[in-house]
Amino acid sequence: MLIKKASLNSFLFILFLFLISRGGIYITTYFGYNLFSHYDTSPQFFSEHGDSKMVLPIFIKDSYKPVLNDYIKFDSPFYLRIAERGYDQYRMDEEHPPADWPFFPLYPLIMRGIHKVFNLNLPLIGFLLSNIFFLGALYVIFLITGEVTGEKKVAEKTILYLLLFPTSIFFSLVYTESLFLFLFSLVFLFLLRKQYHWSFLCATLSAITRVPGIVLVGLVFFVLLKESNFRPIKIPFRYWASALLSLLPFLSFLFFMYRLTGDFLAPFHENALNWQRTLSYPWQAYLNFFKTKHFIALGGWDLTPVSFFFANFFLFMVVHCFFSLKKRPELILYGLLLTLISLCSMNTSFTSFLRYQSVVFPLFLGMGILGARYSWVDYLIILFFLIFQVIYSIGFINNYFFVV
Repeated sequence: MLIKKASLNSFLFILFLFLISRGGIYITTYFGYNLFSHYDTSPQFFSEHGDSKMVLPIFIKDSYKPVLNDYIKFDSPFYLRIAERGYDQYRMDEEHPPADWPFFPLYPLIMRGIHKVFNLNLPLIGFLLSNIFFLGALYVIFLITGEVTGEKKVAEKTILYLLLFPTSIFFSLVYTESLFLFLFSLVFLFLLRKQYHWSFLCATLSAITRVPGIVLVGLVFFVLLKESNFRPIKIPFRYWASALLSLLPFLSFLFFMYRLTGDFLAPFHENALNWQRTLSYPWQAYLNFFKTKHFIALGGWDLTPVSFFFANFFLFMVVHCFFSLKKRPELILYGLLLTLISLCSMNTSFTSFLRYQSVVFPLFLGMGILGARYSWVDYLIILFFLIFQVIYSIGFINNYFFVV
């Protein structure tokens, strides 16, 4: 009974922080929409006493209140389009506009299934799903952090930093961040509890949610190897079978792509062809940053110095986690691999780096350990995260590309 009460209290605490943070982001986008210029719309000006001033709403009743459709932009329409009518039907070897093949199928499939059953509006379904998955992920991460560190304060700090992270807005939008974080966290919760079949199942689903999910299958197998003292023959056959079966959904998606496009690796080749996402060495973006100092992202100016700062911050966190989480090498390994995967897609710009890193919760766990230990670190993390969350949220609602 006490355990159930403690779990309920923890969930209510997380729910409270979740609602406050989501409300804060909405208020930020409300003021951002009304008080700042939009990337794709020229602001209006008027002259007063010889000075030119931007036209702004004077009264609250004159201001615009953002609605759900104002948050459907950048990648979101592609997920909605896949959920509504399936993938683009081009051939890879013919000239075609940017296709939606790089967007993996699980998230739009879930939206489509709910739409068929309940006949709800697809954007509303996506919005509700993302927020539900994010809330679920926060609770699972709270449990994991509590089990790994044994400190409730660390768990609370970890959750707080995830909610305040600059690109946390994407966890509440029609994006895959929240679903991936939820599945990813479940993999580690089941690993902690030695429920390996469930870990493989969640890793399987994450592999058809986002590209880095494929790594999770190997990570579960790594934990099994570690448990068997790195003697593969000691791993029970049922886990070998689970490992092989866990690859089937991902391979099925690639075979479907082959039938549709004539290219088995169409999602990856299309990324390079039309989405400016080519693989590079993880240090390539660093070299380009120092060569060009301030390079511009597609569609407008980029907060490259900010992303560069956060890239260094996350690399520091990888090193910190190496020492603070050494009893859980799987967490360190996944934090390192996901950071390297993020950097390997940043050859000419750091755009998207912060969004990609928002799902790497082992590094946030490391932040939680630091924040719980040193109050000045806690204050700095909260301050910087809040400042840039405001900037990124305002940038998002006004269509600036540096946020995506």
